[in-house]
Amino acid sequence: MRVSPFDTHQRVMSTFFAALFIYATTSVAEVILRTQKSVHQRLVGNIRLFASALATILLLVTLSLIVSCIISVLWACFFVKLAYESCQDLCQLLSQTTDEVLRVKIIEIKYKKEATILNNLFIMNA
Repeated sequence: MRVSPFDTHQRVMSTFFAALFIYATTSVAEVILRTQKSVHQRLVGNIRLFASALATILLLVTLSLIVSCIISVLWACFFVKLAYESCQDLCQLLSQTTDEVLRVKIIEIKYKKEATILNNLFIMNA
């Protein structure tokens, strides 16, 4: 009698399909970001790698619990590495965004001061 993995491992299979969906979505997003030469490409690539590794582990759980436990340890090391790289990328993006916002605000303040000075000169000459 054959038994479906959905009957014996319902949560594992549901999580597998979620990881598979994330993998497919981020694969498409990574290609789009690569063509646009976006700075977010590496971050999306890390998410894609994480989702693909998770999907593989989940499929192994349905086959052999011992093998999946061994590979889960390797996956945990892989996850820590990806999380570290992703945090560095996020910090870099936050720094770049903050610098850009501050630069725009400084330019805005500079133009407001110049406009105020010109306005005062115009009023004094009138």
